[in-house]
Amino acid sequence: MNRGIIITLVVITLSTIGVLGYRNHKQNVAREMQERRIAFNKAESARLAEETKRKEAANAESMRLAQAKASADAQARAQERERIRAEQAESEARRLVAEQEAKQAAEALEKATLEKQKADEEALALVRLEQDRREKAAADADAARLAALQEISRLEREKKANADRETTRLAALKRQQELEAAQAHQPILIPRTIYPADYKRRDHYNLDIEIQNAENARPLNHTIPASK
Repeated sequence: MNRGIIITLVVITLSTIGVLGYRNHKQNVAREMQERRIAFNKAESARLAEETKRKEAANAESMRLAQAKASADAQARAQERERIRAEQAESEARRLVAEQEAKQAAEALEKATLEKQKADEEALALVRLEQDRREKAAADADAARLAALQEISRLEREKKANADRETTRLAALKRQQELEAAQAHQPILIPRTIYPADYKRRDHYNLDIEIQNAENARPLNHTIPASK
């Protein structure tokens, strides 16, 4: 065989091998790509299924939570309505009690006011009676004191008049006795006048009489004292 044919055969063989290898490679690549796509599709399907499952679970949980929240809200609203109703009932009861207490307090205040007014009127009447009694007693006491003062003044005037008359009488008697003693050369003794025990000048009068009698009892060569 000549060299050209051998080269040609070699080239054809190599080309065939290359074509077959390329084709085999291409088939392997295609098969690998197909397997990858299948695996991706399976994984995607599984992911989508899992995601769908999660979404369904999430939706179910959301629905459960929503239902629970709605139930809790409904229960809370019912409890709130019950609380409001109880508060309103309690407030109404307190209002009724307050009205009753206010009514009782007003009645008690009115009663106390009437009793105080009555007591004040009675006290004022007693004060007026006591004031009238005191004024009358004071007037009676003033009248009695004035009458007593007038009586004392009258008695003092009578005493003074009596004392003045007695003093005048005694002075006249003394002068008469002095004249008679001078004529008879005898001592003159002045008699004492008996004055009442409450006479203010009694002690002085008695002492004066005793001094004068002592003077008059001296010897006749002494000078007869002048009358006082």
